[in-house]
Amino acid sequence: MHPAPVAHGPDLAALAQDLTSAGYTADNIAHLLGPTAAAALDREQLIPARQVLAGPLAEGNRLAGFISCFMLADPISTPLAERLFATVGLDGALALNIVRLTKHGDVVATVDLSAYATDHPGDMWVASDQTALQLGGPLPAEHILGVGKASMTLAEITPRHEVDTALDIGTGCGVQALHLLTHARHVTITDVSQRALDFAVFNVMLNAAVLDIDPGNLDDRVTVVLGNMLEPVAGQRFELVVTNPPFVIAPAASAITHTYRETGHTGDRLVKKLIATIDTVLTDGGQAVMLANWEMFGKSDWHARLSTWPDSSLDIWAIQRSSSDPAQYAEIWLRDSSEHLDPDAYAQAYAAYLADFAARGVTQIGFGWVWLRQRAHTPPLRRFEYLTGAVQQPVASAWANSVARHDETSDDDWALANSHLVVPDWVTYEQYQRFGAEHPEVLMARSGTGFARHIRLDTATAAVLGACDGELTVRQITAAVAGLLELDDTQTAALQDEITALYVDGFLEVFEHGSATG
Repeated sequence: MHPAPVAHGPDLAALAQDLTSAGYTADNIAHLLGPTAAAALDREQLIPARQVLAGPLAEGNRLAGFISCFMLADPISTPLAERLFATVGLDGALALNIVRLTKHGDVVATVDLSAYATDHPGDMWVASDQTALQLGGPLPAEHILGVGKASMTLAEITPRHEVDTALDIGTGCGVQALHLLTHARHVTITDVSQRALDFAVFNVMLNAAVLDIDPGNLDDRVTVVLGNMLEPVAGQRFELVVTNPPFVIAPAASAITHTYRETGHTGDRLVKKLIATIDTVLTDGGQAVMLANWEMFGKSDWHARLSTWPDSSLDIWAIQRSSSDPAQYAEIWLRDSSEHLDPDAYAQAYAAYLADFAARGVTQIGFGWVWLRQRAHTPPLRRFEYLTGAVQQPVASAWANSVARHDETSDDDWALANSHLVVPDWVTYEQYQRFGAEHPEVLMARSGTGFARHIRLDTATAAVLGACDGELTVRQITAAVAGLLELDDTQTAALQDEITALYVDGFLEVFEHGSATG
């Protein structure tokens, strides 16, 4: 493997100028490549992009040169490299360990340097190890992963409120740290791999200008600690903890363990331990967000084991997004590391996955999102959902709003009783019935934002929603519906609980001064 890049402040600032002046952004790259070549590149096909870039490269187009060098990993001539690195200089780029000279005098990339578009603070760049597409073979064990679907998902579900202290466990190339630095005064990053920490620091320094960081005083904003999971921060407390841990469940005796996704532990033991001990690094009110896998056995509920992992006082809200049988799971992760490029090794690893799951009686493996919170002197929030449909990312805001509404309505009394509620514009009402039926047989409410939930209603709940126009209190509406449908006290209490749940999930909003407010 190539050495990690070197985070030399002046050269990184100069490199950032070169990337900026060349227009090396996600939007510009997509525009130059066009939809066909861009889509092919996502499918790990290089030829369409090479054909599109041939003309611009011949004309000395700098954007095309950066794409060819860092995205396609194609050799470029020394004159073109000198044009690309006009500010940092070719010698500076070589000193940063992002390119090297071949014996033929060409320049080739030693890292994947990708443009990364974010809603805030904007366009950035992320360096990581080269992909299997660029390497032309399976990923090495110590591979440092770049921006992927998992890292983007974690960024999209992480709350973005202002905090003084944040922790990124297993930072990898530092994607989560880049996001945390936009709303955390100080961020601590940890990883078991020094190479990963080198990449993370490189990326923070490369984006110092957009992150408003002084490269000469990085310690003011960032603490870098080598170590495994929670061990290097024992005794410290953080307001926000974010982690995409190495949750992949691979055979413990596997010959190849990819540091970015596997630990060598049996089953889901690492995730279990992390959830069980995360409270030791959280402040009172502190939150943690993570991606995770968990094993399932027989016909038990998917969350049967997961619900027992946190401390009894810790809030947990887990959302399972998908599940796989052992064969599907093996295929997903063997392809993730491109081990299918070595058929013999692929067959052996596939068989090892199946044997490992069979030995423990694992029938399904779940994947999902886990939110945790440390709160003293309050009943714990325990919620488990299986949401497989498309969501409207980022869902962080919707999730945070739901947590706040849960806190608001979690006392013994019906907190919403005197509220004036309305159904927001993003919620629609659906009715289903068979041809010839006299009345609708299924009533549904669908949210067009956040988690995009699609829930079934009973007649009473639908009637309350239909009457929530902000004029009457929800107590008045519920009483009228209960009287009309002749509900008893138990049924009326259940209706009140359902209305509260709908409010927590964003199907109802408080009506104030002629408008719906969240």
